[in-house]
Amino acid sequence: MEGQEAVFDSKSLLASLGGWSGIVESTIPATAFLMVYTFTKNILASVLVSGALSVISIIRQLIIKKPISQAIVGLVMIGISTYLATRQSGAAKDYFIPGFITNIGYGSVLLVSILVRWPLIGLAVGYFKGWGVSWRKDKQLRARFDLVTGMWSALFGARLAVEVPMYLTNNIEALGVTKLLMGLPLYALTLWFTWLSLRSVIQARG
Repeated sequence: MEGQEAVFDSKSLLASLGGWSGIVESTIPATAFLMVYTFTKNILASVLVSGALSVISIIRQLIIKKPISQAIVGLVMIGISTYLATRQSGAAKDYFIPGFITNIGYGSVLLVSILVRWPLIGLAVGYFKGWGVSWRKDKQLRARFDLVTGMWSALFGARLAVEVPMYLTNNIEALGVTKLLMGLPLYALTLWFTWLSLRSVIQARG
């Protein structure tokens, strides 16, 4: 509504990403797949367990009356991963292909937004703060948004640089562990640095 400014702080930034519970829940299916496959080497059992956990997550969200969009997206990704890993020409490592595609997509879009001088983090902050696109006239602020957007693009690029070689060498256990380590922990660290990088310039602008 006009005259009301959305709050942009560390809490609202986290909430916009589904909160800690949403972020943690998004890592559970992949963790389950890794654990089951490591101990059983059974692809079908691994994908069934990870898929069941995704369904449970959706049911839980419905019970506590929280948005289920993130859980549904997760379930769709699990479905695609399951198909790739269990198809006739598939292999267990193919379970991770959708993650590669996601990283390529996010990283590329963020990078392009910098190149065309419309950094996506700036657009997000402009929306939350009610600035519209007026921030683009402030060179210092735009440079800061370029930096932070680049940081997120680098996150997705780093995942690909580390994980793809493991996929190509069929090192599934190492790939799974790396995916977990470069998932929630690195995500949280980047989120925190985003807030630290933007806090001063946002407060200065008001």
